Amino acid sequence: MSGEQKASVAAVMSVAAWLAILLGIAVQLMILIAKLGAGGKATASQFLVDIASGVTWSALVCAGIALGTLAARQRGTIMGMLGLLSAPVAWAGAKGVQRGVQWTLGAPLETLGPLVYQVGAVKTLEYAVLGGLLGRLIYTPRSTLRNHALVGLAVGAVFGAVILWLNHVHAAATGGTLPAARVAAICVNELLFPAGCAIVIYFVARFADRTSALERLAGAGG
Repeated sequence: MSGEQKASVAAVMSVAAWLAILLGIAVQLMILIAKLGAGGKATASQFLVDIASGVTWSALVCAGIALGTLAARQRGTIMGMLGLLSAPVAWAGAKGVQRGVQWTLGAPLETLGPLVYQVGAVKTLEYAVLGGLLGRLIYTPRSTLRNHALVGLAVGAVFGAVILWLNHVHAAATGGTLPAARVAAICVNELLFPAGCAIVIYFVARFADRTSALERLAGAGG
């Protein structure tokens, strides 16, 4: 791989990481608003925990899928595989960061019960599907900002419903119900994040395409 190609990969991944970090912060702010609007309470320490966890998840999973935008062939398959691989890594990383920040702040540590692993499995399948669909969409005439957002919303609605159902099942198993604030937080997160990640991929693909075009022009001129 040439120095110019390496620089291009580094530039694309840098853009993907920064956009994903901003997405993680924005989604956590929307979740906070949804929680408060549904009558929930939020502490500064819990918000810091959520931000740290959300940003870690966002940066790892979105940047992982975005790497597939550089593929020349079989982009859909490659991005699907990247989603399949990056989602469990991102989920584990997010939970690790979450527990680390909780420990640092002296907050109660989240119990890593069956629900955590079940949701992680659902998200692994979700981002494999999302990556595959986006890989077939980018660099086609249908690759518009609107279509990317719609694909993300559709995938989020399907898998978000499964995640919400799992949360209800586990709450019922312990004789309780999901608080309205928890339901609102899940709905906002599971709808907005996949849509936001799809939008991040859209802009990363546009950036990667422009960078490749500039390198081709520079090579021709040299």
